[in-house]
Amino acid sequence: MNERDILFAEAKLGVQIREFLNTPVGKYVSGRAEKSREEAFTTWMSCNPQDAETIRELQFRARVPDLVMQWLDQAMSQAIHAEETLREIES
Repeated sequence: MNERDILFAEAKLGVQIREFLNTPVGKYVSGRAEKSREEAFTTWMSCNPQDAETIRELQFRARVPDLVMQWLDQAMSQAIHAEETLREIES
């Protein structure tokens, strides 16, 4: 793949992610990720501070949804950059 093909692929992925996040399933996934994170923090606030295993598990449960949403955000940022680069190339 040449640079232009990669930029088109990144831009297309960004469009697909935006479309997905606006679907009922995308809204469910992003809402569920946020709820999962909030539940982990709520449980963490009331757990025994000496229970390292539970704290580690709750940290994991809070981080996973954040990671997924960060991946999607990063892909959309790359898509925006790709679109801008393509516009510059074509001018």
